[in-house]
Amino acid sequence: MTGRIDQQGLRDWLSRIVAAQTVIAPTQVEGSYLFRPVASVAEIAFDYTQSTVPPKEWLFPRTETLFTIDRQDATPKLLPPTPPEPRVLFGIRPCDARALAILDLPFLAQPADRLYQARRERTTLVGLACREPQQGECFCTSLGGGPQDATYLDVLLAETDDGYAVEVLTEKGQALMADAPLREGGALPPAPAVDDSVPAASAGERIRREFGADYWRRLADRCLGCKMCSYLCPTCHCFDVRDCQVDGRMERVRSWDGCQSALFTRLAGGHNPRGAKEARLRQFYAHKYVYFPERFGVTQCVGCGRCAHFCPVNIDIRETLRDLAGLEV
Repeated sequence: MTGRIDQQGLRDWLSRIVAAQTVIAPTQVEGSYLFRPVASVAEIAFDYTQSTVPPKEWLFPRTETLFTIDRQDATPKLLPPTPPEPRVLFGIRPCDARALAILDLPFLAQPADRLYQARRERTTLVGLACREPQQGECFCTSLGGGPQDATYLDVLLAETDDGYAVEVLTEKGQALMADAPLREGGALPPAPAVDDSVPAASAGERIRREFGADYWRRLADRCLGCKMCSYLCPTCHCFDVRDCQVDGRMERVRSWDGCQSALFTRLAGGHNPRGAKEARLRQFYAHKYVYFPERFGVTQCVGCGRCAHFCPVNIDIRETLRDLAGLEV
């Protein structure tokens, strides 16, 4: 279903949604855009450029308690966390919605991760199409996405001169938009041009072929191992699990981790199969373009460009893919 809504109508509808349930939307926090629960529509940054931290943190939190162990009368009891209330993730960009669909593959594969599954089922995705590339490093179209890709959303909004074109795509979206003042008609505005020249399609084959190339050592010379690329990637999902004592009870806690950590793959006996920095950096690319596609059939990259934009030493994934395509065999 496609329609249109003016700006005031959208704000009035959103105000009713905010009053009825949790709405998580892009907000400006100390100069950065972050997805946060909002108490009013006035807090929403409708014209935001790419959020620093991807909205995946609202389905796969940075840190979460898997369960609590409580001892009463010497009998341990496992207490699960409270299920989340229904909420709306508003303003998500198409690339980040595509990233959540990629996260679904490992987290919802049987046996499904029940915490992720509960959040996913209780979350409605309302997307905002991109009027322009979100960062200079965007290359979503090289990976089959696009600035107006509605495939993985419940509702897509695209800003026009007099309001928004609206595409309602799922039953969740229909339920959410039931009382929205939609009018008939409405077409998406022209999509902005995004770099589609990055050779992502052949990356997996090239990484396998150049697995032992000296290129990885040269690239890793400037890598700090800070894990910024993993933490800000909308599809990275590595984590660590620890037991912590909190208020006399034990909690099993899951926290984000990343493959660039020197100790990430160290085994209990002390051996580290990726002890060299270049092996860890290569793993970042190989997981996305080789191992994940082999297991799930899709590339684990959406071309959002965050890893390149925020890398403190300017390692650019687009540059790496082009370099690999040009290496002599």
